Amino acid sequence: MILQEIQAKLKAPKKQHNEFGGYNYRSCEDILEALKPVLAEYGAAIILSDEIVQAGARWYVKATATLKSKEGDLTV
Repeated sequence: MILQEIQAKLKAPKKQHNEFGGYNYRSCEDILEALKPVLAEYGAAIILSDEIVQAGARWYVKATATLKSKEGDLTV
């Protein structure tokens, strides 16, 4: 499956550092920057969307990522 191939090739180093917690992390922008050349190699694209949803008394951001490729769409 194309998703497994893309995940295997994707290398997104942890470029950000949290001084308070003393740990390194990767931001969404870091991941997308590393992902673009891999997507181009496979002729695929990622569509990101988000919406505000309520669950009980709490509000959340529901984020959706859709992989569009020749094999079809995959939404997570």
